[in-house]
Amino acid sequence: MQKVVSILMGCLALSTIAVADEDPFIDAKQTVLDERFYEFIAADSRIEVLAPDTGQDIGWAEGPVWVASLDSLLFSDVANDTIYRWNEATGVTLYLRPSGHPADDSGHAWRGSNGLGVDHEGNLILAQQSNRTLSRMRAALQNPAPDYEVLVERHRGQKMNSPNDLVVNAAGDIYFTDPPYGLSGFENSPDIELGFFGVFRLTREGDLSVVSKTLEKPNGLALSADQQTLYVSNSDEATPQIVAIDLDADGDSIGSRLFFDARELVADGAGSTDGMAMYPGDILFTSIPNGLGILSPQGELLGTISLGQVTNLAFDAAFNYLYITTPNRLLRLKVKPGQGSSAIPHSAPAR
Repeated sequence: MQKVVSILMGCLALSTIAVADEDPFIDAKQTVLDERFYEFIAADSRIEVLAPDTGQDIGWAEGPVWVASLDSLLFSDVANDTIYRWNEATGVTLYLRPSGHPADDSGHAWRGSNGLGVDHEGNLILAQQSNRTLSRMRAALQNPAPDYEVLVERHRGQKMNSPNDLVVNAAGDIYFTDPPYGLSGFENSPDIELGFFGVFRLTREGDLSVVSKTLEKPNGLALSADQQTLYVSNSDEATPQIVAIDLDADGDSIGSRLFFDARELVADGAGSTDGMAMYPGDILFTSIPNGLGILSPQGELLGTISLGQVTNLAFDAAFNYLYITTPNRLLRLKVKPGQGSSAIPHSAPAR
């Protein structure tokens, strides 16, 4: 039997982006399908609004990553070619602009970066979707500047579609997805050169290979703690699913399997299987239609939180908070502290 309770959404004062909503609390339905849900979410958890739901300041929030060396969260505003920084001391401030597209292409919509990451050298890595590149910021994290080195632009001479999300493994390799979302017309765009929407791996040595080419719209990514499973969300309207790709010791794909099928949740509301974040013990927090879900290591849905469309997720380094991007908001949810710290290099020292 499923249990339905409520949690509250509160507002946090900001330094540069003001919260317009005068009502500090909004109900968010919490549907508990398995008592293990409470191992991760406390009964009295509250969701805080860190950036507003005004529809004016943030055009489309995406790609959050916690950077421990900055004691901050970075997240993209894809629609406004901007990366914002959030921390407790200063709230939301401008971090980087432009974040993903040449300044002279002012007519291009959805210009900015999407997924963000930090490599083992402490460099910011950006999936620049409308620029159709995976790039690295040349400037140090502490002193950002819109100066980018292109890491990937083509596969076998053909332009990438629009790199979307990324994750860096323990060896320093970058996995990234390449759906059509940064192209005008999406999958019907006349600018498509590749014959598939893929998942790719860029090794630390600079070698590019295809991990998967069978998903209709590969989107969010997460890695298991042992680095042997890559989770990929497919945000195709007909098949919103999460696929688990098994990896060998070198990080190459050796097979894949369906991990979670969200088709029965589509009627719940907007959104899809999109961004994901891994909690210790291989508990996967993921975007689902109408909010976020918590999945066991076996792909069982333990419970959901109804927030409307969720675009992506990230934990802080200590796994005390889950940061949540929705189209026009940045939220956070207090979680029960995880054991240990993240294996991914978002805690790498700044150069």
